[in-house]
Amino acid sequence: MSGLRDDIFGPDSPLRVIGHRGAAAFAPENTLPSFEHAVRVGADAVELDLHRSADGQLVVIHDATLPRTTDGIGSVEERTLEELRAFDAGHRFTTDGGKTYPYRGQGIGIPTLEEVLETVGDLPVVAEIKSVAAGHAMGEWLRNSEDRERILVGGFSRAEVEPAGREARWRCAYQDELRGYVLFGKVGLGGFFSPEKVDAAMIPEKYRLIRIVSPSFVRRAHDDGIGVFVWTVNRADDMRRLLDWGVDGLVSDAPGRVRRVLDERELAGGSGR
Repeated sequence: MSGLRDDIFGPDSPLRVIGHRGAAAFAPENTLPSFEHAVRVGADAVELDLHRSADGQLVVIHDATLPRTTDGIGSVEERTLEELRAFDAGHRFTTDGGKTYPYRGQGIGIPTLEEVLETVGDLPVVAEIKSVAAGHAMGEWLRNSEDRERILVGGFSRAEVEPAGREARWRCAYQDELRGYVLFGKVGLGGFFSPEKVDAAMIPEKYRLIRIVSPSFVRRAHDDGIGVFVWTVNRADDMRRLLDWGVDGLVSDAPGRVRRVLDERELAGGSGR
């Protein structure tokens, strides 16, 4: 991919605004309208979730089952792509507590990874692997795709992500890597635990009662060559504070809001670093 920096997902990343599942606050998550919205409001990258269909296709949907986001039932990975395309991926989306469903019946389907890549143009993509099957399918895809240069592979389970991570140019820390990294750092033993071959940490600000992201955590990660991207940040005040702490990017359901905060800071003469 021409025009991509060598440190695209590392410290000093150019990716400040990452649309979570596209723009999940404004359109059905992980659908083409959601990714179109993210592009339209100025996202620098998008995040999506991957499962593998029964016939081996990489499909973009978060849950292992269909009911939360579609009018279907059952397991995603037990359906073929043709079967999955028959379900309405806009069926459940509402912004007013269920009074209206503006995307229902509009022909919005579960997209493939290739369809999302085409929709977002040259934007980088954070791909969260949701199953072992998807990890193997993504590994094969990465081996054979020119788009591998713009994909950051991540997820929660080593077993799920590692088959893709071995083939990826860019990799997030696995959850177990991050757990050790955070906890060792809190007791002053950070030098004894540093994830290997990790470009980025995609993390929440807090996990239950444990604070993960802090100015000192960001400095330590940067010293270790790791970019810090915080999810899922939707409040403007939180965005401003995290940018003040020097995080590399914000993963948000409302990427346009992040862009406005960044524009405000630029007008005020602040870089956010």
